[in-house]
Amino acid sequence: MSQMAAGTRATDLDAALARSVEASVAPGAQAALVRDGELLWTGAYGMADPESATPISGETVFCLASLGKTMVAALALRLVEEHRLDLDAPVAAVVDDDLPGFDVVTPRMLLTHTSGYPDLYDTPEVAALMPPDQDEPGSGSAYDPDRPFTWSMLAPGIRAPVEPGARWEYSNAGYIVLTEMLSRVLGGSEGVRAAWRSLADRVGGGLTDDVLTMERSCVPLERLARGHEYRDDGTLVDPYAAVEHSGVPTDLFGLPFGDGLFAGTAHGVALFLDGLFARMTVLESATVELMSTTTTQAATADVPSPDLTTYGMGTHRMTGGDLAWQGHRGRYGGFSSVGATDRTHGRSLVVLANCTGEESPALPIWRALAAACVRGADAGD
Repeated sequence: MSQMAAGTRATDLDAALARSVEASVAPGAQAALVRDGELLWTGAYGMADPESATPISGETVFCLASLGKTMVAALALRLVEEHRLDLDAPVAAVVDDDLPGFDVVTPRMLLTHTSGYPDLYDTPEVAALMPPDQDEPGSGSAYDPDRPFTWSMLAPGIRAPVEPGARWEYSNAGYIVLTEMLSRVLGGSEGVRAAWRSLADRVGGGLTDDVLTMERSCVPLERLARGHEYRDDGTLVDPYAAVEHSGVPTDLFGLPFGDGLFAGTAHGVALFLDGLFARMTVLESATVELMSTTTTQAATADVPSPDLTTYGMGTHRMTGGDLAWQGHRGRYGGFSSVGATDRTHGRSLVVLANCTGEESPALPIWRALAAACVRGADAGD
C-alpha cells in the first residue's frame, strides 16, 4: 500500500487512509506526504477502475481540477516578479479581444476571485461544448472529447463582470481569462509550457511531467484513473461513459482550462507545494506571503465553506489535525483533490480521489490523514 522514509508512522497513515476511503463514496484514493523535498510517505487504496479491477498505485494519475489553480497562480506571480505582468493593469493591456470587463478587470482580481465574472459553463455557448449532463437530456450537444478546446471556443461565454473588485465570488471564468493572459505574455501555449517547466525546475526533487503535467499527451491513458460521480441514488457513474474517446477527454485538464489545468500524482503535487510554501524555492518569500494573505473581500464573504473566507491568490487555508494548512481543493469530471502545506512544520499533504459528489470525497480522507500526521508528530515521529 505504501512506501516511506525512516521516521514516519507509515502504519498509522496506511490505516487512516484505508479507514477513510472505506467510509467514503470514492472507489479509491492516492496520498503523499513530503517534507524538505523528501517523500516521507505515500499510500494508495482502492480501485483506479472498478470495472477492470485495476488498483490505484503510486503511479496512477488523477485530474487535479481546481487544485491546479495554485500552480496557475504561481506561474502568474512569477511573471509579476519578472516584471512581465502588472497585477493592477487591466486585462486589455495584454489581451486585446473586445470582451466584457477587459478594460476594468485586473490580474489581481482574477487571482483573488474578485473579478465578478459569472460562471461561463452555464452559458449556452459553452454549455453545448462541454460533456453532456446525464440529468439534462440534450445538453452537451456539440461535445467532442477528442477535439482540443481553444480560447476562441470559451471566450463567447465571458459575460460582463458584476462589481469587479468589490466582492469575493469563486470564478472559474476568471482563471480561464488569467491563463489566456499568461499565454499572450509568454507567446502562446508552448511558451506557457516552457514557463511551467522552468517553474518545476525551481522545485527540484524530480518534479517532471510524469508526476505533474498540463500535457494530455504526456500522460499515458492507462495511468489515468477512471473518474466517478456519486449520485443521490447511491450509484457511481462514469461521466464519460456515454461518449467515445480515443484518449484523455480534452476537457479534463490542459490548456486553455486555467481553472483546472493540471493532472498528476499525489507525490508530484506534494513536491510542488513543498517547494512553494515550505522551502519557498518557487517564488520570493514576499510573493508567497502576498499569495497567502487573505483578501478583505474573502474575509467578509458569505460562503458555505469557512475555509474559502481565507482565500488569497490561488490558495486558501484549511484545518487538519487542529493545525492550519495552506493549499487548495478541487473537484471536476469525477475527480476530487485536496493539497496543502502545514507551514509551521514544513509538511505537505495531498489526497487525490477518483470521485465527486455533493461534497468533495477527498476532503474527509485528507483530514483523517492530517490528523494522523499530527498525532505522529506529537508522538515524536
